[in-house]
Amino acid sequence: MRRVFVDMSVCILHHGHIRLLQAARGLGADVSVVVVLTTDEEVLKHKGYHSELSFEQRKEMLLALKYVDEVLPGPWQITDAYLKEHKADALVHSGPNFNDVSEVPMINLERTDGVSSEDIRARSVYSIVEKRNSMKCLLTPGPTNLHPQNLLDLTPVFSRGDDHYSEVTKRVLAAIGKRAGQTDIAAMQGSATTAIEVATSNFLKGNVVVVLSGYYSERMLAMIKIKQERLGLGEVVGIDYEQFIASGQGLNNFDWLVASYTETADAFLADLEKLKSIASGRKAKLMIDATGSINLEENHELADVNMFSSCKGLGGLTGAGFITYNQSLLDDLNAVPKEFILDLFTYIDKKTTSPAHTLLSLDSVSNNFAANGAKVRQGKAAFMDRYGNKLFRRENQPNLCTKVKDADLQIPENMVGYSPRTASPGCQVVCHLFEQFPSNRSTGAVYDLL
Repeated sequence: MRRVFVDMSVCILHHGHIRLLQAARGLGADVSVVVVLTTDEEVLKHKGYHSELSFEQRKEMLLALKYVDEVLPGPWQITDAYLKEHKADALVHSGPNFNDVSEVPMINLERTDGVSSEDIRARSVYSIVEKRNSMKCLLTPGPTNLHPQNLLDLTPVFSRGDDHYSEVTKRVLAAIGKRAGQTDIAAMQGSATTAIEVATSNFLKGNVVVVLSGYYSERMLAMIKIKQERLGLGEVVGIDYEQFIASGQGLNNFDWLVASYTETADAFLADLEKLKSIASGRKAKLMIDATGSINLEENHELADVNMFSSCKGLGGLTGAGFITYNQSLLDDLNAVPKEFILDLFTYIDKKTTSPAHTLLSLDSVSNNFAANGAKVRQGKAAFMDRYGNKLFRRENQPNLCTKVKDADLQIPENMVGYSPRTASPGCQVVCHLFEQFPSNRSTGAVYDLL
């Protein structure tokens, strides 16, 4: 009987292995199939990780197959000496060959396309994340549900002298910048609030008007007023959104207009084109809190400065704040000395640790920004189909979220509802951000469970 050897690691047994063993057995009626199974030590040494199953467990599985007669422990690289020692008549192999065999006959068989242990490992991550998203659906404004690529794209990185990090950062920031529409971008560890603190400390000069449309614009007004004297700002005033839209052209001169594009707590979308028109009419600059709007709404390029985070419309992990701005603004920054952590150039010149892993989590996702944003808009449309008669307001609807009144929505135990920082009697706010990565549910299906 001919002893035909097949070298394998089989850390994860799959149909490609089965087909190879079947083909080896099919080489003749007198064939005995012997698997040279890579030891645990050799797997770790050459593949860089511990096998999912131990050598003994892998051996047990293989011996249970009708195509396998014997299993021997073997090295990563098979040699003529090893084969001769164990009386092999031939070595069957498929895929890349790392073996040093020239004296014993080698039979190369076709590799099964579309399957590998690495692919299955990646699919396992997809399955784990899908299950976790199914077990805990977030009807909140961010972070969104996880995407498997958020995790699969993570690697050890360092922000200086690491080519991989540099390449990923360049790709991701370019994709984010394209969504925002300004010429330059600064990334920092923190949240959108961090980005707002840095942006307002560096770009604002002269008289400032903050358009008040809800909690987050009111918070920006408070943040600016606290440092008004220190930054040497002129008049800083807050004006109700409707009042500003109606009479903005009649205001005293102002140099900066600050607004929130989407007010999450109140599910309100500002008319950015009108804000830009009023600002341009006064030769003022426009600064936008884009936290709830980036990648979900259009026209961000109308702003001179946008501030937002990684974990909402962009679909990354938490931990990064972004400021997009037009390069020309750097020539006229507020010259008042800033604390190191508030100085824009701390981030432009990369003087502090970057949000490295958060940026990596956006690598693959950034290739699909437009498609993922569209999914959120589709989810919004599905919710409107069901609860359009319960809207708190008809106009100024953001894609991020919807505010309903007297809908009496019941949030199941496996979902996390949104509790806005400001509430209206009888009202609820549902956010559609999870529709970016909807797990095993079709778009809008979650709303049938409320």
